[in-house]
Amino acid sequence: MTNLCIIIPAYNEEKRIGETLEEYGKYFEKKKKDKEIGDFKILVVLNACRDNTIGVVKNQEKKNKNIIHIEFERGGKGFAVTEGFKFAINKKFDLIGFVDADMATPPEAFFDLVKSIGNSDGIIANRWHKNSNIKIKQTPLRILLSRGGNFIIHSLFLLKYQDTQCGAKLFRREILEKVVP
Repeated sequence: MTNLCIIIPAYNEEKRIGETLEEYGKYFEKKKKDKEIGDFKILVVLNACRDNTIGVVKNQEKKNKNIIHIEFERGGKGFAVTEGFKFAINKKFDLIGFVDADMATPPEAFFDLVKSIGNSDGIIANRWHKNSNIKIKQTPLRILLSRGGNFIIHSLFLLKYQDTQCGAKLFRREILEKVVP
């Protein structure tokens, strides 16, 4: 059975993270019960929060033993994701991924990554695929910034991936052990 760690970086997410943790917790509990995954943890990495995100997370931890957190005074999404990777690598999870706290990627879509990773080292969700179902539409400015940033990344690095900026990615531990240090 594949063991899974889902990292959620969180900075001032008290209004959104409760629902995300509840939905992800219920969904992956069912997947574990149905033996579609082995052990799993949802790791919230709090990075320099100034609101009550910690209170919301602790409340969810009481409801679901698979939700845990670590906290840092230093901030930034990249920092939080990297620290989450380090934690998950140490705990020997087979698959380690991350999603944004706003539930832009529902748990079903994240599980699609788990099912689809196959023999690949990693997999990135794609909001721009013709079969993607985006429930919360982005503003025109957000679309422009996202597509512009993606164009720059593609131009500089000649990547074949459509949506490098999507907030849902999944990797095998073995590759992260090589890359994270």
